[in-house]
Amino acid sequence: MSFAVMAYMEMFGNCSRPNTNEFLRHSVHTYNLLQAEWQQQEMSLTSTHSCSFSVVSSHSSGVLSGSIDVSSSSLKETPGHPPALPPKRSRTSSIKSTASPPPTSPPVTSRSQQEGQPFPTDLDITQTSQEETKGPAAWKLELPASVALGTNSVQAKHSESELTDESSPLEQLDITKYLVIKKPDEEGPDVRGGHPDALIIHATKANKNDFLYQEAFLTTYRTFLSPLDLIRKLCHRHERFSCSSDMVKQRAAREAFSLLVRVVSDLTMSDLDSLLLQSLMDFVYQLLCSGDLTMAKALRVKIIEKCNAKRLYSASSMLLSSLNIYTRQALLLDFKSEQIAEQMTLLDAELFMKIEIPEVLIWAQEQNEERSPNLTRFTEHFNKMSYWARSRILEQNEAKDRERYVVKFIKIMKHLRKINNFNSYLALLSALDSAPIRRLEWQKQITEGLKEYCALIDSSSSFRAYRQALAETQPPCIPYIGLVLQDLTFVHIGNSDLLPDGSINFSKRWQQFNIVENMKRFKKGTYVFKKHERIIAFFNNFDEFLCEEAMWQISESIKPRGGKKAQ
Repeated sequence: MSFAVMAYMEMFGNCSRPNTNEFLRHSVHTYNLLQAEWQQQEMSLTSTHSCSFSVVSSHSSGVLSGSIDVSSSSLKETPGHPPALPPKRSRTSSIKSTASPPPTSPPVTSRSQQEGQPFPTDLDITQTSQEETKGPAAWKLELPASVALGTNSVQAKHSESELTDESSPLEQLDITKYLVIKKPDEEGPDVRGGHPDALIIHATKANKNDFLYQEAFLTTYRTFLSPLDLIRKLCHRHERFSCSSDMVKQRAAREAFSLLVRVVSDLTMSDLDSLLLQSLMDFVYQLLCSGDLTMAKALRVKIIEKCNAKRLYSASSMLLSSLNIYTRQALLLDFKSEQIAEQMTLLDAELFMKIEIPEVLIWAQEQNEERSPNLTRFTEHFNKMSYWARSRILEQNEAKDRERYVVKFIKIMKHLRKINNFNSYLALLSALDSAPIRRLEWQKQITEGLKEYCALIDSSSSFRAYRQALAETQPPCIPYIGLVLQDLTFVHIGNSDLLPDGSINFSKRWQQFNIVENMKRFKKGTYVFKKHERIIAFFNNFDEFLCEEAMWQISESIKPRGGKKAQ
C-alpha cells in the first residue's frame, strides 16, 4: 500500500492517549420587509409609551438626530468571557507559502475602544431569551440626546479621521478597478485577484451570477484576512453609507450588513474570542442608537446562537473522557461484521460532522492543532482505530486465530465500502498493511484479498481510483480526509498568496474552495443506523491498543528477523 495513509497518521503523531438557515440574503425585497416590520413596531412602541423616539431625518446632511431611552436591564450583559476551548497540544511547525503578507487597510476602531471602556462580551442567555420573547417593546430606551447621538457623532468623526481613506475600496461604490478580472481568452472564474477590501465588497454584491464567488470568499477568506478584520470592515462600510440619502449608498450599506450576518453565522468555535464578540456587540449597540432595532435584534440573535453553541461544545468536550466504558466481556468475533461497520460509521460521522471547513484550510497552512481541534480529534480517532485493529490481531497467540481476525477485518472493510465510509475503511486497511502484520506469513487468499483492497488507495496517477470512487459517491459519505489535507497543502505550497502587482491571488482560493467543496457536500448527508450500545462499549473509544514497540516485539517473536517462523 502507498505511504500516503502512514504519512497522514504521522502528520498528527502516532496517537494520543487519553446550520442554521441562511439569514438576510442579498435581497432588497427582504430588507424592505424588515423596514416595514420596524415601522410597524415603532408605531406600536409609540402608542404604548414603552419606548420614545424623536427622530429627525436631515436629507441634506444625511444625519439622524433623536432621543433614545434605554433601561439598563435590557442592554446590560453579564460581564465575563466566553468559555475557553479545552487545552490542546500546539504544533509549532508550519508550512509557509513563498509570498509576502497581503496589503492591509486601516482597522475599524470600535466604540468601546474609542471610549477606553470594555464592552461586555459574555451573554446572559437566560436574560436574553426573555428579552427576545418580549420583542423590541421590552427594550426601554432612555438615553439623553447628547449621549445617544452627540457623543456617537464625535466618535464617528474621530473614527473617520483615523479610518477613512478616500482611496480605500471600502469608501467607494465602484471597485472594479481594484479587481483582477480574467482575460477573454482565459478559462475559469471571472475574478482572479484584487485588493482585499475590493474582494470583500465584491462578495457583498452577490447575485445569481456571482453567488459562487461569495461562497468561495466565505470559505477561504481566512487565508488572507482574520474574521475580526472582516467584521470590522463590514461594520465600517455599513456605518459609512447607512445614513446617506443616496439610494445607491443605502443599498451598499444593506449589502454589507447582509454579508456580515452570513459571516457571523459561519464563525467557528475558535473564532469566538472576547475581542470579536466585543466588536459585534459594539455594532449592535450602534444599530440600537440609530433606531435599527430589527437589524440589531437579528444580529444579536446570531451572536447568542454562537455563544450557546460554544458553551455546549465546551461542555461536551469536557465530558467525553468520562463516558468511556471499559469492558472485555465481548470479543470482535461475537458481533456481525455489518453491525461493526455500522457502529464504526456512527462514531466517525459524529466526529466528521463537527469538523468546520476553516479548520482544514488552517491546518494546510499552519498545522496548528489548537486552531483545528475537531480535525485533530478526527485524525486521532483514525490513528487509534488503526492501532486498535493491529493490537487485536497481534494479541492472538495462535496463527489460526490471527488469521480469523484478519479475515474478520476484511469482511468489515467490505461493509464499510458499501456504506461509503472511506475513513474507517482506510484505518483498517492501514492496520492490515502495517509492517508488523504484513511481514508475517498469511494464506494466499488473504494476501491476494489485501492487494485488491489496497488498489483503492493506490497513489499512482494521483490516487485516480479513489478520486473516481469518491466522485461517483452520493451522501452520506465519510471521505478519507488525509487526501484533502494533502491536496490543500500542495495548493498552498505551489501557489503564491499574492499576484505580481501585490494584490490577493484569488485563483489560489478558487482551487482551495474546489477541494473542500466535496467535503461540504458530504457533510449534508446523515446516517440513520441504530446505535448498538454493546458494540460501542466493546470499542471503548479504541483506547486499548499496544504501543509500536510492543507490536514489533510480538511480531518478531512470531517470526524472528532473518529467520523462520517460530514454532
